[in-house]
Amino acid sequence: MRCAGAIPLLGSRPGEIDPTEEALLQAHLATCDSCRARLADVEALGVIVRDGLMVEAARRDLAGLADGVMARIPASAWRGERPGALGRARAFLRHHRVLAAASALAPALAALALYLYIDRGSGAGPAGLSVEVTSEDLAAIVLDTSDGPIILVGEGANGT
Repeated sequence: MRCAGAIPLLGSRPGEIDPTEEALLQAHLATCDSCRARLADVEALGVIVRDGLMVEAARRDLAGLADGVMARIPASAWRGERPGALGRARAFLRHHRVLAAASALAPALAALALYLYIDRGSGAGPAGLSVEVTSEDLAAIVLDTSDGPIILVGEGANGT
Protein backbone atom coordinates (compact mmCIF):
# COMPACT_ATOMS: atom_id res chain seq x y z
CA MET A 1 0.00 0.00 0.00
CA ARG A 2 1.21 3.50 -0.80
CA CYS A 3 0.65 6.67 1.26
CA ALA A 4 -2.18 7.85 -1.07
CA GLY A 5 -4.15 4.71 -0.21
CA ALA A 6 -3.31 4.75 3.49
CA ILE A 7 -4.11 8.39 4.34
CA PRO A 8 -7.94 8.09 3.92
CA LEU A 9 -7.90 5.05 6.24
CA LEU A 10 -5.95 6.69 9.08
CA GLY A 11 -8.97 8.13 10.90
CA SER A 12 -11.05 4.96 10.68
CA ARG A 13 -12.45 3.41 13.82
CA PRO A 14 -12.26 -0.30 14.63
CA GLY A 15 -14.64 -2.24 12.39
CA GLU A 16 -15.07 0.53 9.79
CA ILE A 17 -12.68 -1.03 7.29
CA ASP A 18 -12.43 -4.68 6.33
CA PRO A 19 -9.69 -6.88 7.83
CA THR A 20 -7.70 -7.02 4.58
CA GLU A 21 -7.44 -3.22 4.41
CA GLU A 22 -6.62 -3.11 8.12
CA ALA A 23 -3.71 -5.54 7.63
CA LEU A 24 -2.42 -3.55 4.64
CA LEU A 25 -2.65 -0.31 6.64
CA GLN A 26 -0.78 -1.78 9.60
CA ALA A 27 1.95 -3.14 7.28
CA HIS A 28 2.29 0.31 5.68
CA LEU A 29 2.42 2.08 9.05
CA ALA A 30 5.23 -0.25 10.14
CA THR A 31 7.42 1.05 7.30
CA CYS A 32 6.30 4.70 6.80
CA ASP A 33 7.35 7.37 9.29
CA SER A 34 5.27 10.05 7.53
CA CYS A 35 2.00 8.13 7.87
CA ARG A 36 2.75 7.23 11.50
CA ALA A 37 3.22 10.95 12.26
CA ARG A 38 -0.01 11.75 10.43
CA LEU A 39 -1.83 9.04 12.45
CA ALA A 40 -0.51 10.56 15.68
CA ASP A 41 -1.86 13.96 14.58
CA VAL A 42 -5.28 12.47 13.78
CA GLU A 43 -5.44 10.75 17.16
CA ALA A 44 -4.37 13.93 19.01
CA LEU A 45 -7.00 15.95 17.16
CA GLY A 46 -9.64 13.38 18.12
CA VAL A 47 -8.71 13.74 21.80
CA ILE A 48 -8.88 17.55 21.60
CA VAL A 49 -12.29 17.51 19.91
CA ARG A 50 -13.68 14.94 22.36
CA ASP A 51 -12.46 16.91 25.37
CA GLY A 52 -13.82 20.17 23.93
CA LEU A 53 -17.21 18.61 23.38
CA MET A 54 -17.29 17.23 26.92
CA VAL A 55 -16.46 20.66 28.36
CA GLU A 56 -19.19 22.30 26.27
CA ALA A 57 -21.70 19.61 27.24
CA ALA A 58 -20.87 20.16 30.92
CA ARG A 59 -21.70 23.86 30.56
CA ARG A 60 -25.18 23.16 29.24
CA ASP A 61 -28.13 22.77 31.58
CA LEU A 62 -29.83 19.58 30.43
CA ALA A 63 -32.07 19.23 33.47
CA GLY A 64 -35.27 20.05 31.56
CA LEU A 65 -34.36 18.10 28.41
CA ALA A 66 -36.35 14.96 29.24
CA ASP A 67 -39.39 16.97 30.35
CA GLY A 68 -39.26 19.05 27.15
CA VAL A 69 -39.05 15.96 24.96
CA MET A 70 -41.92 14.24 26.78
CA ALA A 71 -44.05 17.40 26.50
CA ARG A 72 -43.70 17.28 22.71
CA ILE A 73 -44.90 13.66 22.50
CA PRO A 74 -48.69 13.23 22.55
CA ALA A 75 -49.93 11.43 25.65
CA SER A 76 -51.65 8.81 23.50
CA ALA A 77 -48.27 7.82 22.01
CA TRP A 78 -46.52 7.07 25.29
CA ARG A 79 -49.59 5.32 26.70
CA GLY A 80 -49.45 2.92 23.75
CA GLU A 81 -52.74 4.01 22.22
CA ARG A 82 -53.00 3.93 18.45
CA PRO A 83 -54.85 6.77 16.73
CA GLY A 84 -57.90 5.91 14.69
CA ALA A 85 -58.38 6.64 11.02
CA LEU A 86 -59.51 10.19 11.71
CA GLY A 87 -56.48 10.86 13.93
CA ARG A 88 -54.11 9.51 11.27
CA ALA A 89 -55.82 11.65 8.62
CA ARG A 90 -55.46 14.76 10.78
CA ALA A 91 -51.79 14.00 11.41
CA PHE A 92 -51.21 13.50 7.68
CA LEU A 93 -52.93 16.78 6.82
CA ARG A 94 -51.00 18.60 9.53
CA HIS A 95 -47.63 17.37 8.22
CA HIS A 96 -48.41 17.45 4.47
CA ARG A 97 -50.44 20.60 3.97
CA VAL A 98 -49.29 21.33 0.41
CA LEU A 99 -49.98 17.77 -0.73
CA ALA A 100 -53.41 17.85 0.89
CA ALA A 101 -54.29 21.16 -0.79
CA ALA A 102 -53.14 19.85 -4.17
CA SER A 103 -55.19 16.68 -3.65
CA ALA A 104 -58.28 18.74 -2.90
CA LEU A 105 -57.79 21.03 -5.90
CA ALA A 106 -57.03 18.29 -8.46
CA PRO A 107 -60.65 17.05 -8.89
CA ALA A 108 -61.93 20.63 -9.13
CA LEU A 109 -59.39 21.50 -11.82
CA ALA A 110 -60.18 18.29 -13.70
CA ALA A 111 -63.91 19.12 -13.61
CA LEU A 112 -63.21 22.64 -14.87
CA ALA A 113 -61.08 21.32 -17.72
CA LEU A 114 -63.78 18.81 -18.64
CA TYR A 115 -66.46 21.49 -18.57
CA LEU A 116 -64.42 23.78 -20.83
CA TYR A 117 -63.64 20.90 -23.21
CA ILE A 118 -67.28 19.83 -23.48
CA ASP A 119 -68.49 23.44 -23.79
CA ARG A 120 -66.18 24.12 -26.73
CA GLY A 121 -66.91 20.79 -28.38
CA SER A 122 -70.70 21.24 -28.31
CA GLY A 123 -70.81 24.45 -30.32
CA ALA A 124 -72.27 24.64 -33.80
CA GLY A 125 -68.80 24.71 -35.29
CA PRO A 126 -66.48 27.52 -36.24
CA ALA A 127 -68.05 30.93 -36.53
CA GLY A 128 -69.24 31.81 -40.00
CA LEU A 129 -69.48 28.22 -41.23
CA SER A 130 -72.75 27.50 -42.93
CA VAL A 131 -73.99 24.55 -44.91
CA GLU A 132 -76.63 24.83 -47.56
CA VAL A 133 -78.39 21.74 -48.83
CA THR A 134 -80.38 21.93 -52.04
CA SER A 135 -82.02 19.05 -53.72
CA GLU A 136 -84.54 18.50 -56.43
CA ASP A 137 -87.15 15.92 -55.67
CA LEU A 138 -85.10 14.69 -52.68
CA ALA A 139 -86.12 15.10 -49.06
CA ALA A 140 -83.53 16.35 -46.58
CA ILE A 141 -83.71 15.26 -42.95
CA VAL A 142 -81.55 17.03 -40.37
CA LEU A 143 -80.71 15.10 -37.21
CA ASP A 144 -79.15 16.91 -34.26
CA THR A 145 -76.70 14.61 -32.45
CA SER A 146 -74.10 15.11 -29.79
CA ASP A 147 -71.46 15.04 -32.56
CA GLY A 148 -73.23 17.76 -34.50
CA PRO A 149 -75.97 17.88 -37.12
CA ILE A 150 -76.30 15.01 -39.61
CA ILE A 151 -78.09 15.63 -42.90
CA LEU A 152 -79.75 12.68 -44.58
CA VAL A 153 -80.78 13.10 -48.18
CA GLY A 154 -83.20 10.52 -49.57
CA GLU A 155 -86.17 10.01 -51.78
CA GLY A 156 -89.09 12.31 -51.31
CA ALA A 157 -92.44 11.41 -49.93
CA ASN A 158 -93.85 10.82 -53.39
CA GLY A 159 -91.38 7.92 -53.98
CA THR A 160 -89.46 9.53 -56.79
